[in-house]
Amino acid sequence: MNETDFTKLLIMAEVIFSIMVLFFMKKAGAKKSTLINTSVIMILWLSTVYYLISDGFFSKSNIPQLTFSIGVFLPVLIILIFQNISQDFNKVIKNMTTSDFLNLQLYRALFGVMFFLTAIIPPWFQYIGGLGDIAAGFAAIFTLHMFQNKKIDEQKAIIRGNIVGILDFIVVLNLGLFLVLAEESPDVIFNMIPLYVVPIFISLHIFSFKRLKKLKKNIEL
Repeated sequence: MNETDFTKLLIMAEVIFSIMVLFFMKKAGAKKSTLINTSVIMILWLSTVYYLISDGFFSKSNIPQLTFSIGVFLPVLIILIFQNISQDFNKVIKNMTTSDFLNLQLYRALFGVMFFLTAIIPPWFQYIGGLGDIAAGFAAIFTLHMFQNKKIDEQKAIIRGNIVGILDFIVVLNLGLFLVLAEESPDVIFNMIPLYVVPIFISLHIFSFKRLKKLKKNIEL
């Protein structure tokens, strides 16, 4: 697939995922103002990432791997800080169920497929990253099915539904930062995935395990 078609498809996939995030936030009782603010932030975030990559921002920096790492993990930190300072957003996260988080994690499979639609990353990385994300998405799907059919309890659902995705991120992000970016430019449109949706998925993992911690505390009481 040529880069123009891939760009259109990738942006479409990211917009669809963003809409689903907003849907589950609304389902969890988010106020209209919170949904509007989140929508604006997402649009600005996605547009900024696209502009920085198109402008060659990361390649121009003296240490592209560091600036790219900041681009991946800084949004996670901002999301966690926002949860602590925004009463409504914090309430929304607490109201979101394990099923909601798993429903969002299953979209990992969609972005796993995106790995195989571009020729701008090394083939070996396509297989590792693509299959890893697909596995993470299917793990969420199967876990969600088992949880909804009461074959496993919520604690097991959180662990099983997140562990594959977390391991995938540990492997792929390290390989991407220390091997792929050492040879390839970080300013390719494909990197809109780690710079936009990956921070959201990481945040979902964190929120899920916060819920697990709360469940364990409730059981101990």
